[in-house]
Amino acid sequence: MNSIPTIINNVLNMIVWPLFFALSVIMFIWAGVLFLTARGDPSKIILARGAVLWAVIGIIVAIVGFSAEGIIRNILGV
Repeated sequence: MNSIPTIINNVLNMIVWPLFFALSVIMFIWAGVLFLTARGDPSKIILARGAVLWAVIGIIVAIVGFSAEGIIRNILGV
């Protein structure tokens, strides 16, 4: 029988990270579509920039979360 940390690690590696990567790509594509359809309208360009900003923030949060998990494991000696 697998231990709980092994199961959690498998779920992260097989489901969560691929899903995160796919959603990140979709968010950047959506932001690109918003830029292309803005046609110089300042309010739509602001909306597109916001989509890019939130996509970048999401990636940064995920990377920090992944790093924090590793740092905590090292501190606790797990």
